[in-house]
Amino acid sequence: MTRMRASMGSATLIAAAALCLGVFAGAANASTTINVSLTERGTYACLGPCATSAFYTIKGILHADSKALGTMTQSANGTVLDYNPVTNCLDSVENYAFTSQNGKDTIDLTTTTDAYCFTADPNVNIETGTLTITGGTGRFSAATGSGTFNLVVLTHPQTGSGTYNLTITY
Repeated sequence: MTRMRASMGSATLIAAAALCLGVFAGAANASTTINVSLTERGTYACLGPCATSAFYTIKGILHADSKALGTMTQSANGTVLDYNPVTNCLDSVENYAFTSQNGKDTIDLTTTTDAYCFTADPNVNIETGTLTITGGTGRFSAATGSGTFNLVVLTHPQTGSGTYNLTITY
């Protein structure tokens, strides 16, 4: 009987230890998901004449509605893929980096759709698209997620403003 109690006690201790290890391992692998809206204001610059340029850059400041991100700087490089005369839009692909003020945390994003559309006003264009989060640096090194953006781009001066809505898991 004593041997049976000792075996049951040992089994209980082993089960409790395994349960604790599982809980601590889960806590160590816990992730945070945030939904955030970032407001952009920045410059667009074409490398060459904008109407014919295949490559362009974007730089700006992003203000997040989340304390987890705060104010960030934005940089992007894009490539025009083609022009769609039916929609009057340039289709392109862009790679973004949103960097925290301390410079240590960056979120990397790539567009999955991106349409830069011309309007009746030659000084105002609309850019819309979807994004995939592809990682980053610092606390965002394993970041995943997706989002959308909607921007108004002025031709003179070449500036953009608008909103990015993202769901980020890190």
